[in-house]
Amino acid sequence: MKKILIIPLIFTVLSCAEISKNKETDNSLMEKSHFRHLRYLLNVKNETAQKYWPDFGTSDFHQPIVYYSKENTFVVNPTEHILNNFDYQEVDSFNKMRVIQLPDSFNDTSSLKFNNSVSNDSTELHYMQPIMYFQSYELTKKFLQGDLKDLEDWSIMVSHELFHGYQWSKPKMFNQARTVSMPGGPDKFLGSYHKDLDWYKESVEKENDLLKAIWIDGTDLNQNLKQFDSLRNLRIERIKREYDVDIRAAEDYEITIEGNARYFESLIKRYLAENRPDASFLTDEDKKSIVNMFAGYEVSKDKNLFNIYNSRYYYVIGYNISMILEKYEHDFISRINTDEVSLLELLKELKSSQQGI
Repeated sequence: MKKILIIPLIFTVLSCAEISKNKETDNSLMEKSHFRHLRYLLNVKNETAQKYWPDFGTSDFHQPIVYYSKENTFVVNPTEHILNNFDYQEVDSFNKMRVIQLPDSFNDTSSLKFNNSVSNDSTELHYMQPIMYFQSYELTKKFLQGDLKDLEDWSIMVSHELFHGYQWSKPKMFNQARTVSMPGGPDKFLGSYHKDLDWYKESVEKENDLLKAIWIDGTDLNQNLKQFDSLRNLRIERIKREYDVDIRAAEDYEITIEGNARYFESLIKRYLAENRPDASFLTDEDKKSIVNMFAGYEVSKDKNLFNIYNSRYYYVIGYNISMILEKYEHDFISRINTDEVSLLELLKELKSSQQGI
C-alpha cells in the first residue's frame, strides 16, 4: 500500500537532526513491547537484506517513520519540517535515531495504517519528503486478527512498505513515481479494469501463467516471453482504443515498485526458513508470538505470491518477473532502482540476450 501526490517540483531531502546513542534511553525503550518488536522487525529485514539485497540493509529506515502503538504515536528520524512545525515530546534514541512522541491528537486506533506518503501540503507531516506510516504488532492484530499469524508475519508486512521507502530513496525511481499519472491511484486506474472487464482479467491471468511457468516449471523462456509480450500489448492497446487511456507507463511502474517489494517478501520467507534472527532482547512473552511459520518453506509452492487472487494483478506480474530475473539475470538487484527503473526493460534485455542461444 502506498499513497503519493504528484508534485511539479524538485524535492529537497531535508536533513534530520542526529544525536548520539544513549544506551540508558535505549534500554528504557526496550521496556516497551512495541519497540522490542520494532527492533526484531529490523533484525529480520536487515539480516535478510545483508544476504540477498545488501543496499537495502545499509539503513534501518530509508525514510522517516510514523509509528503507532495502542497508546502513543512516535516519529523516528523526524524531518526539520516536523520538528519546526508540530508539537512533540523528546523520547531520545532508537538504534542511534532520534525518536519523538507526537501529541495525543495524532493517536489513531480506529483504522489500519500502512502506507508511504508525500505531499506539497505544509500542514502534513509528510510535507516534501516521503514518510512511512505503520502500526505496532499489537495494533495491527486488532484489525487483521486471524490473518496476522505472528511477529515474523508482521515483519514481512512492514518490510514490504519499508522497501517502498528504499525504492523512493533512489532519485531515478522517485522521479518516476512523481511523473507517472494514475488518477485515483493504482487500484482505480488499473485495478478497476481487472475488476470490471472479463476479457482484461482473462488476459492478465494468461500473461501471469506464462511468466510463472518460466521459473517454476522451466518452460521455454523466449517462447513464453514472446507470448507474454503479445498478450500484454494487445490488452494495453485495446484499453487505449476503447477508453482513450494509455495505461502502459502506470502499469510498468506498479509492476516494478510492487513486484520488487513482493519479491523481497519472498526473500524474507526464504531467509526465515533457514535462519533465526537475533531475538535475545525479546521477553519470553514476546517469543510466544513467533511460531516459526516458515520452517520448511518452499518459494515454488507459495501460491499467495505467484497467483492472482485480487485486482492488484500488477503485484503478482512484477513478482513473477522478479523471479525470472533471479533465475536468469543475477545482477538485476544491483541495477533496478538505479541503472534501470522498469522490470519490463530488464526482461526485454534478458529476452534479447537469450535469442539464438
